[in-house]
Order: sequence, then structure tokens, then C-alpha cells
Amino acid sequence: MDVTDQVLKNLNLVELTFQYQDGLPLKLLEISQLAQSVVISPCNMQTSFHPTVYLSNIPSRFKDTPYLQLFKHWDRLPNYALFLSNYYKEPTLPLHLSIVENNIDHVKMWIKHKPEWLTPAPLKLAAICGHLEIVKLLMNASKNTWCSEAMDLAAMKGHLNVVKFIHGIENGPGCTKEAMDGAATFGHLEVVQFLNENRTEGCTSKASEGAVNMGYCKVVEYLLNLRREQYTRPSFFYAEYYRIQNHRASEDIDYIGVFRYLSSHSFADISEDLVLIAIENNPLATIKFLQQEFINGVTKNVFDKVIEIGDKATIQHALECILTGNNKPISFLDTEDETIDAWVPLDNEELLSTTTLEDKEWYASKAMDLAAALGDFETIKLLHQTGIKCCTVDAINRAAAVGRLDIVEWLHTHRTEGCTENAMTYAAAGGHFEVVKWLHEVKGLNCTNNALGSAAYNGDIEMVKYLISIPMIPGIVDPFFVQHGDGNQTTLMPGNTPPIIVFCGHAVDGAASNGHIDIVEILHDFPATTGAMDMAAGNGHLDMIKYLHTHRHDGCTENAYNNAVSTNRLDILKYLLSNNCLKGDIGVKELCISAAGCGHIDMLEFCIDLLQTELTPISKQLLMYKATIAGQLEVVKWLHKVKGFLWTSLMLEEAERRGHKKIVQYLNSVGNCERSRLDIRSIQYLLR
Repeated sequence: MDVTDQVLKNLNLVELTFQYQDGLPLKLLEISQLAQSVVISPCNMQTSFHPTVYLSNIPSRFKDTPYLQLFKHWDRLPNYALFLSNYYKEPTLPLHLSIVENNIDHVKMWIKHKPEWLTPAPLKLAAICGHLEIVKLLMNASKNTWCSEAMDLAAMKGHLNVVKFIHGIENGPGCTKEAMDGAATFGHLEVVQFLNENRTEGCTSKASEGAVNMGYCKVVEYLLNLRREQYTRPSFFYAEYYRIQNHRASEDIDYIGVFRYLSSHSFADISEDLVLIAIENNPLATIKFLQQEFINGVTKNVFDKVIEIGDKATIQHALECILTGNNKPISFLDTEDETIDAWVPLDNEELLSTTTLEDKEWYASKAMDLAAALGDFETIKLLHQTGIKCCTVDAINRAAAVGRLDIVEWLHTHRTEGCTENAMTYAAAGGHFEVVKWLHEVKGLNCTNNALGSAAYNGDIEMVKYLISIPMIPGIVDPFFVQHGDGNQTTLMPGNTPPIIVFCGHAVDGAASNGHIDIVEILHDFPATTGAMDMAAGNGHLDMIKYLHTHRHDGCTENAYNNAVSTNRLDILKYLLSNNCLKGDIGVKELCISAAGCGHIDMLEFCIDLLQTELTPISKQLLMYKATIAGQLEVVKWLHKVKGFLWTSLMLEEAERRGHKKIVQYLNSVGNCERSRLDIRSIQYLLR
């Protein structure tokens, strides 16, 4: 091998040579490519609470980092969690991903190659992640990164080393009161002590309020020993700083210690809301302590929380407290066969003022309803033995919803509250056939519109057959659901019990939406709306559409055509058109515009061919603009090359603003643009 070959094949030399060329090093290009795989979805809700965009499809190497694991239960990551704030694109995302995974070498390269990215945002992210070396790199690289929020964020995460470093910088950015407030709220005592002893910003009442509400006894003692007047019972406390809801919090939680300190130092005004949080953390010990110290009794809200938690020892103890507090014998808990006259526990008027919850009086108790919804048969029997008035029709309704026929039968035999038609609806929606059958044969309940609709929607053919074999309760489907075709109503359940999902439209519509032809056949004599075919089109059920068109006469609306276009079902669109499923005019231009934004050229070409006249110049620009803002490069190319559509400066501006780099490159490569004919009204129409 001659000298030339040796030089050209020396990988180290080649790598060094590349360092002096324009562009990014290979390692950064890889990160950039990974960043491009992240899906950026603008948030439709434009409020200060919501992010500008959501991020999804984040590669696992970043998603599995300690910081992002705090958000592992979120389907989509709000961009402010990564301290990003753009609307359509996030050009600095590669740097932020490198920071999240604590890749110091990559950050060094980003600083060199992208100095314009050095703003406070990456420093905030490095600080909240606790990546000290990256914090040092960024702050030493440019004062443009300096911001007081960095120390605040590090403090509330308990990263004392980062706090100390930023504090030690002469004439540094410092921090705000949020630093100690956040550190206290999340139990980082050492950080609170350091800030108090070494800085002058201090804190607000949020520090002690946060520590109390989160159960950090040692922090509470430290703060209130410094300034007793810092703590006042808040009417509401929400542990959020800089919009971040998920935090690295201390595990040293001791609510009993908090109560003991507050009580011994004459902080008598203890919120029942705080008591409920503490009970959830450690139910039996908390209730016993509060009783012994005369801090809080077993109120209606406290008892509801105990029932929801479901700890049997705590339920037993709470009932004993209620009985003795109302001069009732504890022996009630052992009298299974004896009937006790219903009674209502007395309210403690002083304690009623310490809660923000409604329905706090004992006369509003629904403890047995809660137990039924949770399927807690043992507690239901125990409550019945005490005679406490705490049951309504919702007990059977909710027991039916969770399919507990044994509880339903027992309540029917031993209680007098009965139930409502919701029991039938909930049982049918949950697919509990035996419960539905019992409710009809024993309780005399008949079928409801929503019961049949839910069974049809779920594809439960045996349930549908049974429901149509029994009398139907006369009822009118809500006009909203007739107009809009479908509508699921959700009823929340306590604890971890799944919610009740009820379909409230026509049964045929529900079955059609999910492609259940066998059920639609059974329901041939039942009414339907255009929503049946509309929803079938949206969910891709061509066979259902054919069946509906052949055997029914409800037709469809333009929504069916739009749904076919948006889901790229050309076969469905062709069928709808060839069979005149819509009785009336079809907005073909609107279909073209929709197709341009969906990225399916075959669909777009078909829609354009439907037009009986030449597209106007404005319509051509609308299609190009729609494809551009949607980032559909291949559609833009096809419209320009094949159809001869021209581009405008407005399209180029939007492509640049939304980060569609390849469209920008293409438009700049194809020559001159034409004058824009689009006005604000046209653009708003596209953005609907």
C-alpha cells in the first residue's frame, strides 16, 4: 500500500478533516434524524394552560431517561416539558434531546455548531434534569443562557449540586422565591436549608403550604420554626411550578408528623381536604391519630374516602367511630339478622367549614352506592347492619354497571331504594347479560334506547336479540345525537373502576359505525339516521355502506364523502358517488381541498377529475396552499409538475414557518412564483 492509500484510508484523519467542513458532524446528524421522527402536533386549545404543540413518537433512548420517565403515563408530551415553545416546528429539539440523555459530548458539539441555539431554554432543561456538567457547559459558553429560572427548577427537583454551582457564580443569574417554594413543596429539605442560609430571595407562603399538603413533616418544621406566620390554610393548593406537573419528589412523606406538629403548635385550622389526602396515603393510622388528638372526626367526606380506598380494617374502625360518636352501640356491626331503623349521623359544624367539597353533610351520604360501584359486597352488608342512611337508587344502578348480580339481588332483597332505568342501560353497556335478564324478569325493567344503542354499538348480538324481545321504554333520542350521528356519554366511577360508556344515538347508527352488519340486519325495523352511513364511511366499513344503501333509505351527508377522503378510502368514495348515496349537491371543490391536505395523490386526482369545470386560479392556489401547510411534499410536486399549479410567496412563508424544509427547497428550485389571490377568509376556511 503506497503512502497515498494510507492517507486516504486513515479514518482518524478523515474524521479530523470533516471537522473543518461545513455542516454537522455525523453524530449530530444522527440525533437530528431521530428528532425528525418525533411527531409534532399543534394543540387545538389556545390557552395559557395548554402547550402550543404535543410531542409523540419520541425514540425510546430519550423516553427512557429519568426525566422523561416522570411523564411515562402521558400519551403525548407537552412541548413545555422540554422547554420548547414553537407552534409548528421545534428546530432546537435535537439539542434538547441530547441534554435529556445527558450526552455531554453532543452538547459540546451543539454549542460549537449551533451557537444561535444558546438561549435560556436549554439551560432550564439541563437544570431540571440535574445534569451539572451540561449546566456548566451552557453557562460558560454564553451568558445568553443565563436565567433565574434555572436555579428555581434545579431546586424544586432537589438537585443541590446544580443549585450550589449556579449560586457560586459571581454576579450570576440567581433565583426567585420559586426556588425555595418548589424545593419545599417536593420535600427537598437540604435544598431549602441551603437556600435559606445562603441566599436572600426567601420564599412565599406556598413553601409551607406545599410542604404541608405534600406531607413533608421535616420541611414543615424547618420552615415554621423560622417564620410561624408563613402558614395559612389555603382554600386550594396545586403543586405546579413553571407549568411542570411531574416532579422528582422526596419519599420522606409523614402526614401524621405534619398533623402532630401543626396541632402541637396551635395551628388548629387544618383543612379536611388535607385530611383526605393523608388518609389516602396511610388510612388507618391517620384516622386513629386524628381521632386520638381530637383534630378531625370521621365526617361524611372522610368516610367516603375510606370506602373508596377499600381497606377493611379502616372501614371497620371508621364505622366504630361513627357509631360511638352518635351514641349508637358498636354491636350494630354484629347484628346481621336484626333490622336497624335508618338514621343520619350528626354533622360537626366546625369541621364542615374546613372543606371545599360539596355535599359534605351526612344526609347526602352515598357510601353504599360507592361500595356497590366498587363491588365491595362485604362493606355493603356492614353498612346495612349499622342502619346509617347512605344508600340511593344508584347502589343497584352501579352494581348492575359492574356486573355484580349477587349485589343487585341482595340490595333488592334487603333494601327499599330500588333502582332506575339506568340500571338496565348500564348493565347492557357493560355486556352483563345475566344482570339485564334479571332486571327485566325480577325488577320489571324494560329496554331503554341507550341500552339497545350501547349493545348494538358494542356488537353484542345476544344482548341485542334479548333487548328487542322485551318491551321498550318509550323515549326520544336526544336531537343532538340525531343531528351528529353518534355520541358516547361517560359516567365516572370511584377508585380504579372503569367508567361507564353509554352510546346515546340510534341503535342502528351505533352498530353501523362499527361494522356490525348482523346487528343492523336484526334491527331492520328500527329507525336510523344519515349518521349510520357517515360513521361507517369514517371507520372504513364498505360492506356496511353497501348493506345500508341496499336495504335502507336513510342515505348519508357530505360527512360520508369527507370521511372517505380523509381516511384515503377511494373505494368507499367511488361507491358513494356511483350510487348517489347523497341526495343533493356534493361539494367537490371541498373534497379536492381536503384530499390535498391528506397526502393521497390518487384520491386527489380522482376528486379533481370529478369537477365538471376548470379549477379557478383561486381554487388552484387553495389546493397548493393546503398541501403546503399540511407538509405534503409529494402532493405539492404533483400539483406543480403534472397539473401546472404555481406557488406563491405566501406558501413559501408558511412552509418556512411550519418547518417544512423540503417543501421550501422544492419551491425555491422551481422558478418564479405568482401573485397570491388568497385573502384572510380563504385561509381561515382552510384552517377550520
